[in-house]
Amino acid sequence: MRHAWRRGPERTRGVWCVGWVRAFADPLASRHALLTGSGAAKVASRARIRPSAPRAFADPLASRHALLAGRCGTLSRGLASIATCLAALAAASAGGQIPADVGQVWKTYDLGPFVETVGPESEKHVVDWILQETGYPAWHGANPASLSAADGTLACFHTPEMQARVADIVDRFVAEADKPHRFSVRVLGLDGPAWRAEARPALQPIPTATPGVQAWILPREDAVAVVARLRSRSDATELPTGPVQAGNGLPAVLTGGRKQEYVQDYAATPVAWPGWQPQRAACDEGLSIEFHPLVSGDGSVIDAVFKCRIDQIERMAQVALPAPAGGPPIAAQVPQVAAVRIGERFRWPSSHSLVVALGLVPWPVPVQNGVVAALMPDVERRDVVVVVEPRLSGP
Repeated sequence: MRHAWRRGPERTRGVWCVGWVRAFADPLASRHALLTGSGAAKVASRARIRPSAPRAFADPLASRHALLAGRCGTLSRGLASIATCLAALAAASAGGQIPADVGQVWKTYDLGPFVETVGPESEKHVVDWILQETGYPAWHGANPASLSAADGTLACFHTPEMQARVADIVDRFVAEADKPHRFSVRVLGLDGPAWRAEARPALQPIPTATPGVQAWILPREDAVAVVARLRSRSDATELPTGPVQAGNGLPAVLTGGRKQEYVQDYAATPVAWPGWQPQRAACDEGLSIEFHPLVSGDGSVIDAVFKCRIDQIERMAQVALPAPAGGPPIAAQVPQVAAVRIGERFRWPSSHSLVVALGLVPWPVPVQNGVVAALMPDVERRDVVVVVEPRLSGP
């Protein structure tokens, strides 16, 4: 008996219908084919397979068996795939428990009073303070930990010791939420450090971490007199924003600046005269001071995070670049920038004011009093002084 394999007219679910052709069909097989031919056609119709035209010596029963075997194979593979997915999900569920090898616990804290007073999305200030107070490595170490806040709720997964620190910080935000604590932040720039000789007797130094930065505290009554003398000096310039108010747990930001454009390079343009075009860039120049205070639970102490960023263009170095096609040189500039970055943490009694001197640093503040600033103003350095005056509400 001779067999010849062939492809069916259409492919269903990746299974080719296969049949064979026999040289001679015995009468019994032909009779069986007549009885079962209509059934095979129904099966093919249900499977949306166009039945092939009848051929001589074709065995319909064998084709039907091949079709059903292909369907069973496809179904078996589908069930195996589903079983594999279910096993993977079960394994993930079983292994999805966060390990608590050092005794971590999950706790939530209500920030509702603070959020209602300050406004939506103010939970981020609590998270920022916790990270600054506890240190970022405590949340990104070998042991699993989590800290998140949304919709007036803070969620924390950490050790009981860390939970106690988090609870203390949350209490400081929530307990004083209904009290209008305010902090006046003022920034002045003076030509030199001579003002310190006059004010030094009233100043009590406190530690700082940044070289060149000094900080003092003094009673609030004395701070009023010191600020008045500083503002009256002929060499004193106050930031145009004036004093800015910071709330308890809310940062105050004093910022200002501008962009200086310059020609950085050129790009060749062979199809347009003169064969090149300048590539311009911009350099940010300005000053930004951020002060983030938080009063202790009993109101006797103030903690604050102080950040300062100053960028000033000292000069534009000129460079002559060779032009394409032998044209005249192209003038380009390279900025020489002076940058200052300061980060400090202060803690002082709430009955005192804070004075921070940044030293002789760039002062990228536009000229005031109606004077038009030059396109490239002279580089100016001043002794920048930041004065913080607490204005806490009574019990």
